[in-house]
Amino acid sequence: AATAILLPAGIALLLTDSAAAYLIAKALGFTGDEKNTFRALSTLSNAGQIGIALILMIFSHPPYASDGAAPCLDEARGAIVLLLILMNIAINTVGASLLGAKGNSLSSTVKFIISMPAVYAIFAAAAVRMGGIALEQTFLWPVLSHFTGAFIILTTQLHRTPIGKPDLFTIGTSINKLFLSPLIAFAIIMLAGVFTPVTAQVFFIYAAVPSSFSLILFAVDYNCCPHRVAKSILYSSAFGLVTLTCAIRLAQYLFPAGV
Repeated sequence: AATAILLPAGIALLLTDSAAAYLIAKALGFTGDEKNTFRALSTLSNAGQIGIALILMIFSHPPYASDGAAPCLDEARGAIVLLLILMNIAINTVGASLLGAKGNSLSSTVKFIISMPAVYAIFAAAAVRMGGIALEQTFLWPVLSHFTGAFIILTTQLHRTPIGKPDLFTIGTSINKLFLSPLIAFAIIMLAGVFTPVTAQVFFIYAAVPSSFSLILFAVDYNCCPHRVAKSILYSSAFGLVTLTCAIRLAQYLFPAGV
């Protein structure tokens, strides 16, 4: 399948983004919680709220659709969904550990990840999917469909965050996520040499999506620089209005998909 390359490519992107952010954070003099927060913001993206909506919009409109037909949409949808699943797993395990684990040792990080409910939720979701269980027919569905507590926390924290001018931390995370990550994605695409034009575009745009809003929830929960996290995400999202537009056009130029 054309999307088979996306899993190893997505993992490679996460690892490279994280390693680059670690080195840059050290060079800028960030330590402790600041360094871990810098890595999380530079690596993990808002693929769920922004990425998937963008990809569906792009490939369901001209020049990729005409006369009610969108021949590239299924491939693009499959690609972004796979990448979204990978990113959500990373946010709820690695992202949570960066903001919540106290201590930088491997053992403390592993122990923290094992204690995360999201890890077991992933396995439960896989079991439900493979078992063909329809959650819509169970008593759990009304609870799941009306769960909005996380969004209340998120919007409250954003409301309480003083904006102010962007500092070195904010600018650094935005540059890493909006500029460095797409460059790394481009290198991965070129080195792999097996991407189709559609999957290459999706992967490149996915890499350019701003920092994850979900990190605010972990920052508040674990009291790990919540104002700094919220401020960085706000600026990343604001800058992303421009950089994402450029990334979409650049992706179409670099990886033209004939329709």
